[in-house]
Amino acid sequence: MESLEKKYQNKTITEEELIKYRRIVLIKKILLESLYIFMIVFSLIRIKKNAVFYNVLGNGSFFSFYGIALVLFFITLYTVFVVNTYILGYVIYKKVKNEDFLPFLHTFNVKSDIFAFIFKCFSIMLFLLIYITTPCTVVGQSMENTFYDGDKLFCVDVFYTPKEGDVVVFDAEHYANEDAFFIKRVVGISGSVIKYDEMTSKTYVGAEVCDDISLSEYEIIRDSVLEGSTDLEFTIPEGYLLLLGDNRNNSKDSRSFGLVKEEDLLGKVFFRIFPITGISFY
Repeated sequence: MESLEKKYQNKTITEEELIKYRRIVLIKKILLESLYIFMIVFSLIRIKKNAVFYNVLGNGSFFSFYGIALVLFFITLYTVFVVNTYILGYVIYKKVKNEDFLPFLHTFNVKSDIFAFIFKCFSIMLFLLIYITTPCTVVGQSMENTFYDGDKLFCVDVFYTPKEGDVVVFDAEHYANEDAFFIKRVVGISGSVIKYDEMTSKTYVGAEVCDDISLSEYEIIRDSVLEGSTDLEFTIPEGYLLLLGDNRNNSKDSRSFGLVKEEDLLGKVFFRIFPITGISFY
């Protein structure tokens, strides 16, 4: 079945189809404008991610992949937005005056089709990469045998609520004096009860025994939110998490720096992209 666009190009379109085609074109332009307004607003709300990309992932280098990605994003984002705003304004102006705007759009699309496609693809792809996901590379052995040194992962934190068992990435600057990300597993969430049993010399997180947390480590965890307390049982406060590495014998985690604030999370690991043989979703 021949599309309305093809019929218009071949001049075989009926008057009724022409009205419908104009309406479809206008709706598409409005939807595209709405999408780019959303991306601009969202990028301003999550402007902290710019610093994460540039300073942490890109090591503050303008010529790093992450520095270049930020520049390309803003160039393509605002170029498409400005051009589409101009076109949409022209279309609405012509519609108000009951004049045909399709010849102008057809000429513009023919001349700029490939460039418009590239710019739209770049801006949307980079938006998803920068503001919806966080790419990370595993360094060290703290998450073996789940993730290994050199694994490349993607995390997502939009609409994410931490759950026990999730593997998350967080900014370790306030916990380990390192300008780096740490990857750990969520062992306890807000509301979980952590208890040290003197009779058995075991630490419990909820109903689960956590043999890898000694009394001194329990005290570090407790004192990170209840300084001066001597209680052997407490509840993880709202907005905090107990994070441990899977390789407990070789992991710097909550046992050494205490509970982690949810606001410092970069997201939940949802995809391993490298090595090729280990590609998987989580």
